[in-house]
Amino acid sequence: MQILATLLLSLAIACSWSRFRTIFSQTTDTAILLSPATALASTICLTASALAFASQDIRIGLVTIALGLVLAALLSDSRISPSARVTVATISLLGYAILSVAH
Repeated sequence: MQILATLLLSLAIACSWSRFRTIFSQTTDTAILLSPATALASTICLTASALAFASQDIRIGLVTIALGLVLAALLSDSRISPSARVTVATISLLGYAILSVAH
């Protein structure tokens, strides 16, 4: 169960990372910065990162985030739309929440 929960957090980070990192770029269009999808992705990314450290050992938290960033790099070349990525990130974070309550 713990491995599945860790993988769900990594997937949530991976799928929300591309939208989250756009808020730090000066060249990002204002419409993207103000979009609800960017706000949701940023919230998911920060929440998943915090949960990676909150309920686990610091080493497992670091591995969770590192795996999420590696998956994000792999997803950056995919044809998955940003809205689909945010949807998958939301489902992953909800799945983690359900697993943690059940545990």
